[in-house]
Amino acid sequence: MKRLAILMTVVFCWSLSFAQQDEKAKGILEKVTEATKGYSSIRASFNYVMENKEEGIHEENKGEILLKGDMFHLNLSQLGMEIFNNGQTVWTYMKDAGEVTVAEADDEMNEMMDPSKLFTIYEQGFSCQFVEEKIVGGVPIYVIDLFPDNEEIEYSKIRIQIEKKRMLIHRAEMVGREGNNYIVVVEELKTDVPANAESFKFDSTKHPDIEVIDLR
Repeated sequence: MKRLAILMTVVFCWSLSFAQQDEKAKGILEKVTEATKGYSSIRASFNYVMENKEEGIHEENKGEILLKGDMFHLNLSQLGMEIFNNGQTVWTYMKDAGEVTVAEADDEMNEMMDPSKLFTIYEQGFSCQFVEEKIVGGVPIYVIDLFPDNEEIEYSKIRIQIEKKRMLIHRAEMVGREGNNYIVVVEELKTDVPANAESFKFDSTKHPDIEVIDLR
């Protein structure tokens, strides 16, 4: 569960305050906010890597997320996990365990673990610094470093890459203070995709024998 929290911190906490910010970085991030809020919904597939070079650890997982406002559906199929959040209730489905945990959204998701913050990793709790502009795979990219204001957080820096044309975050790398690094790369992203309210609810009729753990 700790790794899930780290993943959701990296992929889904795109939000920081602009105190003591690099002005160029701040301007770019404000444009990212504007672009992101302009879409009715976002669907993205991503690759998630956790590595610790000193201990020889390198683990990769793939995931998909559908976002609409403060609602989301996160699918981590390789981990056998799905999370649904309709803004009021969160369902965490663990396939291998045959169970789903139900909780109030405000209780289950905190600011640093909320996937509805995807693509807004810069609006609260970090300072930022412009690093460079470069070409990656033929695509112009801005590179910006984010530094957490709270020194007790277990990572020291998040480096993000932003597509210059669409002004959306393409990659985030979190550097851990104890050697664990986490990388999320958005592999495919579509905007304004169809997404109704049922997309963000767990359908218990598809899992009639599942154990329900209701924490509400």
